[in-house]
Amino acid sequence: MPTPNVPRPPRRTWAYAATTILVLALNQGWAATDVIKLAAVVLVLIALVVGAGQDSE
Repeated sequence: MPTPNVPRPPRRTWAYAATTILVLALNQGWAATDVIKLAAVVLVLIALVVGAGQDSE
């Protein structure tokens, strides 16, 4: 007997992932300056990954 097709939840975005990382860092008690530095690094990494993905097309 086949299982019914269960709708998948929407795919998470880069913004959702970055926000989650930053909120977790704040919840762990990181200093604000460290979270700002982390945010800058995460944004640069996202830009690199997105840029690399556009080059392959």
